[in-house]
Amino acid sequence: MKAFKFILILLTFYSVLSCDNEDKIDYSNQLVGEWMRSDFSDNFEFKLIFQEDNTGLRIYKEGTMDTKIVSSLVQFNWSLDKDTLTFDEYEKTIKTKYAINSEGALILENYSELPFIRMQTD
Repeated sequence: MKAFKFILILLTFYSVLSCDNEDKIDYSNQLVGEWMRSDFSDNFEFKLIFQEDNTGLRIYKEGTMDTKIVSSLVQFNWSLDKDTLTFDEYEKTIKTKYAINSEGALILENYSELPFIRMQTD
């Protein structure tokens, strides 16, 4: 019985020591795809496209074919570190806390007051 307790304690101790808190979990696959800001309409689009190779596009469009259209397309590189998303575009770096809420919307705390809705996954 003492040998069993010793082995049980030894196994428990070994399993605690073998856990590595530094293991990195890759959450980037949650972001890959096309996201549209929730206030999109026929007259307005603000879209983020995250690609698997950590590049992306920010697309902004306002107006229609019947009115004047203003649009822009910006390429960016992106990376994740725990709950922080970093955009590198041109000579500008943007860091924001990110989360995906229970409805599946992307929340970018320091980037947009409105959530982004997943449109496509690839």
